[in-house]
Amino acid sequence: MNKKVKTIIISSVALISALGIATGVFFGVYPMKPDVKIMSAERRIKNNDTLLVASYNTASPWGSFIEGTYTTRRAHLFAQQINYYLPDVLGVQELNSIWQGKMEELLPQYAYYGVKRGGDAKEETSEMSGIFYLKDKFELVDSGTFWISNTPEKESKYENAACHRICSFVVLKNKNTGKLLAHLNTHLDHVSTEAQDLGGKLIAEKTEEIKAKYGDIPTVVTGDFNQYPDGLAIKALKDKGFVNAYDTSENGKMTATYHGWGDILGDKPIDFIFVSKDVTVKDYAVQDEKWDNSYVSDHFMITAEIEM
Repeated sequence: MNKKVKTIIISSVALISALGIATGVFFGVYPMKPDVKIMSAERRIKNNDTLLVASYNTASPWGSFIEGTYTTRRAHLFAQQINYYLPDVLGVQELNSIWQGKMEELLPQYAYYGVKRGGDAKEETSEMSGIFYLKDKFELVDSGTFWISNTPEKESKYENAACHRICSFVVLKNKNTGKLLAHLNTHLDHVSTEAQDLGGKLIAEKTEEIKAKYGDIPTVVTGDFNQYPDGLAIKALKDKGFVNAYDTSENGKMTATYHGWGDILGDKPIDFIFVSKDVTVKDYAVQDEKWDNSYVSDHFMITAEIEM
């Protein structure tokens, strides 16, 4: 939710949309639990030349008053999409423990690390900025979470931020090659520019800490930054040598990643994949398709194929 300015649905529209969902589900237009074909990850596990990195704001608690976007249905559509693309690593934002539990069944190829951000009144809205990784390809070497605040080591909120914000990270070891990969994933605040900028600074500092501990290992940073490419949070990473995946990909281009359930058009992203300078980006894409005639989220998933 954002500065992207999420659409405020007035009660009459909400009622009509809710009736649309109920009617659609009743008549089978929008099956509540679309079938999920669980795909083998063998092709990814055996491929040590490239990795597919993805970032996805899932909007897991949101959108249920919009036709076809009931959260249980979208959880299955999300699993369909991830099974199709099978990223090696996937940073997710706005994922709650309810969806996490569903993914243990629908994405058995993956292990997951995530921590609740805190400060939420309901379990449904207790978000994580976690990371999925192929469990037969990677061994978890290290993990952690810090808060985007003046006390990042403990659960806390920046004074002017709308809510608690976090960044989670993992250090993974490729079981085939022994190579290490660091992956940091975040969701910066949608109200406070100062909190966003602080987030970029703290993430940049954490990448330096990881480097000091594990050496100059390949590193990716994913997330919903709630900033356009000229924001200071993005600059903080660029100052540490990180680059936007679309800037270095042959077919990369700047295009919108937030679409507000299909209602907002634009040309600037707020979701990003950054890579360290020792990583080569072979391909970048905004996966803007619908699944089963529905949007999975109010954001598109973005992917980058990388060599390291």
